[in-house]
Amino acid sequence: MTERSDGHLKVFADLDFSALAEPLPPRPVVWRLRRQLPAWVSTLAVVLAIVAGSTAIFGLLRAVGILLNGTTPAAGAWVAAWTVSCVAIVAGVILLFRWWHRRFGRPLTPLTDELRAFAEANDLEFGSVTRVDATLPAPSGCEGKVQRLTRILQPATGSPWPPFLIGRRVFHDPVPPDFQPTEKRPYPGLVDDGLFLAVPMPRRLPHIALLRDFELSSTPLELRAAYRMGIEFDEVFTLLCPPGYERDALYLFTPDVMAAMLDDAGGAQWGAEVLDDQLFFRFPPSSLPGAVLEEDLRRAFLLVERTSVQLEEQARRYSDARVGERSLNLIDDAGRRVGRRRIAPALLITLVTLPFMVIAPFVLIVVEGALSQPG
Repeated sequence: MTERSDGHLKVFADLDFSALAEPLPPRPVVWRLRRQLPAWVSTLAVVLAIVAGSTAIFGLLRAVGILLNGTTPAAGAWVAAWTVSCVAIVAGVILLFRWWHRRFGRPLTPLTDELRAFAEANDLEFGSVTRVDATLPAPSGCEGKVQRLTRILQPATGSPWPPFLIGRRVFHDPVPPDFQPTEKRPYPGLVDDGLFLAVPMPRRLPHIALLRDFELSSTPLELRAAYRMGIEFDEVFTLLCPPGYERDALYLFTPDVMAAMLDDAGGAQWGAEVLDDQLFFRFPPSSLPGAVLEEDLRRAFLLVERTSVQLEEQARRYSDARVGERSLNLIDDAGRRVGRRRIAPALLITLVTLPFMVIAPFVLIVVEGALSQPG
């Protein structure tokens, strides 16, 4: 299946993008990568930079001590070489990320006030106020947290579009009513779920997540729940579902649904997740989380028009065989959520990094001590 070259909508409405056609006023650009740095490379680079940076600071302190107290030429040369090498590693990591962003990055202009005009021209409701709103199901790990939702775009009354919501939401731990977040004192336990497109499904469905490659190192979901869909789609997405629900996932995300998603989304930049009776599409990442871009807006409506409709057709015929009465709009508890990792990726990186942060300065001191001994 090839991408629709004209990009026009066929089913629900002809969108008026004239509000976005005018030259946009000058504003800071948002950078988007055409290709993400492999997760293992970025993780290794961050670990190296942290270890090298901490060791470089320690080496500088030792260099100051040597200048004040003196030592043998060999020991001084060792400390200098070690410190310079650590600084070079940190600089190399910075240059790596900078080169990658220049090589694969694209500058794009975010939409701000134009969204309101776009909404008015297309029978949509625009919103920019963030409120406590628990109408959407929380992702795994955020159950029990407070959900703050910004409803950016949704169909107005009488709109030809089916129900959908383009929004952004964050989760945080419960706080007193008079709590006022600041930059130094943000909401506790804050989790930014980012920009999303949510489309309601006709019934509850098992938890299914289509992760993009760059999400594999950061997702809290258990990757042992991954299931292969086929060579074509495995190169793009990793499908996660609860154990025993692999056939259910393939029944819902058929090859036609997956092909439509790749077609409408224009590649692997979008992710998807089914939570209860809602289908979420995750917007492509950018250097400014929460920024709405015109190309994403066009893709979002293509996803509403076809991909979500095809999944909805599959959902209408679906029922969980594990529930005694199939007519009930229920999912067995085992299928409601994919399990979470026992060790979060951030914690794992910390556990790997800390020993090296101790070992590296120790090696520096031991070798310096050996070299500082008179011949």
